[in-house]
Amino acid sequence: MKRVLLEKVDFSKTLRPLYTATGRIKEVVADRGTFLSAKGVGEPGGTVFQEAISQLYGLAYTAKFSLKLAGKLDFAVSKLECLWLMDSPDTLPRSQWPWQLLVRIPEQVTPGDLAKARKQLLEKKQVDVASVERWIWTEGRSLQVLHVGPYDDLHRTYQRLMTHIKGSHLIPCGPAHEIYLSDPWRVEPAKLKTLVRMSVKAA
Repeated sequence: MKRVLLEKVDFSKTLRPLYTATGRIKEVVADRGTFLSAKGVGEPGGTVFQEAISQLYGLAYTAKFSLKLAGKLDFAVSKLECLWLMDSPDTLPRSQWPWQLLVRIPEQVTPGDLAKARKQLLEKKQVDVASVERWIWTEGRSLQVLHVGPYDDLHRTYQRLMTHIKGSHLIPCGPAHEIYLSDPWRVEPAKLKTLVRMSVKAA
């Protein structure tokens, strides 16, 4: 049987402006995208947060390998993203921070494909990922910048971004959006790279 050679979908290449940044604040437009999504409440990096990451990537990789084996689709599993669903983190203890974790997937990955992957994970590994959803989102007009350094210093980058937004006669109109470009298990805190994005509209 002749093996079908699939072209791999890689968003870091096809959507490069949305997954690369520098220290200079720039404007981008994030059109409609399809994601695996897991919502929760808890400290960043805490037990609930880490469990949600595990479930997201478990489903993403299971779907990827199943679709590739079937000769339907191949894709690179994307970087972890997080939306912070609050107006001001200073008013809440970290244990009460609401978040939505995301992993971008090709729109060709159907609800049916994900249902099969969920069943496979449950039967073979006894892992329940029923809480992970397929989610479609259009972020729209946004400003983004690269943060280099520990996650605990991200507030400084947000302050800089908000100052730029106000000075440009814009207002934020969506959740704070972080894309984690570095693996915190392999990269020292001082060198961690995080893309910070905020959707905006005219004031």
